[in-house]
Amino acid sequence: NEVVTEYTQGMACPRKFGIAELRRFKVRTRATQRLYEQGHKFGARFAYDRGQCVGRCFPGNECTCSLDCDEQYAQYGHVVGCNNFRDHYPFPAEDTQAPDGIWYSFPAAGRCADPTGDPSCTWSIEEAGGITLAELEALEPGKDQCCDGACTDFWSELFDPARTAWRVHKALALFRQKYPDEPRDLTVPCDFNRSLWYAEDSFKRRNPWDMEDGCMKERFITGVAQPYR
Repeated sequence: NEVVTEYTQGMACPRKFGIAELRRFKVRTRATQRLYEQGHKFGARFAYDRGQCVGRCFPGNECTCSLDCDEQYAQYGHVVGCNNFRDHYPFPAEDTQAPDGIWYSFPAAGRCADPTGDPSCTWSIEEAGGITLAELEALEPGKDQCCDGACTDFWSELFDPARTAWRVHKALALFRQKYPDEPRDLTVPCDFNRSLWYAEDSFKRRNPWDMEDGCMKERFITGVAQPYR
């Protein structure tokens, strides 16, 4: 949405951050023993901002900050996190046009070449191809949404779940066409159950970018990061 349509305010051209391609990756994961004993393959999906874990982020940009990350990683290891859109927790908190969507988080401290389930070796990653936005948009020519001389209707009805599912199908089909030896879909179900981790949730929620009380305050003070203007 924000990359190709500027939050539905018309076609974004040039694209945000110059993004022109969808990259796909193969990620292998292995739960730590502590997480496995709890019956989970995945932990909580934490948000990262400029490389800092800011915890679980809820509507209104209210986040539990690094204390949440530190406590959970100390207990379970640097495990991969996830959340199902359908669960409405922690975000998005309401129905979206992609009800089957899943977000994942990958703590850098858990990355390794061959996941073993050690607290510092829970996931690996490798390239699995890419498709360009131009290739996708060419599948549905149009006249109102234009960029670099090409017009498309691929992004029309942006908030319609059926149309969104159609876009996902088209993208997966294009990956399959370009990379016939790869699996069509690499999605892994998210099994995170917040009631097992947060039956009692005492973590304070704060705006990471609040200069007085935010998760990023120390980084602002030391000059490691600068606040958004």
